[in-house]
Amino acid sequence: MRVLIALVLLWSGVAAADDVYRHVGPDGVVRYTDKPPDKHARPIQLEPLSGPLPATRARRRFYSAAALRAAARFAVSVESPTPGQVLRAGSRMVAAASVMPGLVDGFALRYLLDGRAIVAAPTDELSILLPDLAPGDYRLSVAVLDGQGRELARSEEMTFRVAAP
Repeated sequence: MRVLIALVLLWSGVAAADDVYRHVGPDGVVRYTDKPPDKHARPIQLEPLSGPLPATRARRRFYSAAALRAAARFAVSVESPTPGQVLRAGSRMVAAASVMPGLVDGFALRYLLDGRAIVAAPTDELSILLPDLAPGDYRLSVAVLDGQGRELARSEEMTFRVAAP
C-alpha cells in the first residue's frame, strides 16, 4: 500500500521534477524522490510524456503513467493454496495470488502449475479455478506479465498436495 501511495505522490507531485530517484529503505519499502537518498544515487530513466508542455512549465520534464509503471517493482505471491496444504481430489480447488503495488491495467498474471501455464492466456484475475488434479504433490507459482507478455516478477514456488477423495 505504501508503494502505491508513493507512486501516486510521485505521479502527482514529483512528475514535474528534473530527476527521480528510486530508493529501497532498510524496512524494505520502495520510495521515490526528487532528491538523491545518498551520494552514490543515480536517477532512474523515465520516458517523458509526448505532446505539448503546459506554458507555465515549459522547461520541466513530465513523465507518462506508462513510464512510472515501468519504474515500479512488482511483488507477487501465492495466497491459496497455502504451503503444504492438502486438498481433496474432485473438490473445487482455487489458486489465488496477490500483487503489490497492484495489478496495473494492461498487465496480467500467468498461473503456473509444475512450471506450465494452467490456462493458455494470461489473465487479470487474482484467483482462478484449478483443473481437476490427480492425487500427488504439485508446485504452484504466479508470474506478472507486461502488455507484451514479458515476465516482470514471479512468486516463489509453493508446494501443495492433492489427496484421494
